[in-house]
Amino acid sequence: MPADPEAAWNGERVGDTVFDRPDYGSPSATTTFEIDAAGGVEAELRVLAWIDHSYEDDLREATATAVREVSPNRWQVSLRILGEF
Repeated sequence: MPADPEAAWNGERVGDTVFDRPDYGSPSATTTFEIDAAGGVEAELRVLAWIDHSYEDDLREATATAVREVSPNRWQVSLRILGEF
């Protein structure tokens, strides 16, 4: 793990956080990021590692989904975190 994952992997938040507060089930927050990675799985893992390292969010039930490769070795990843917001 780099000392500064955001800088090392060129992590960037590229979308506003969208909150979902359903009548039933868990509320969630979804944010879109871009990050350098060789593939989608690596991008997902890097976003989770970056957020876990740099923020206090509880990632136990978080999911990261590589949405698309925006340029060679640069991925857009959607991060969904469950919890009360």
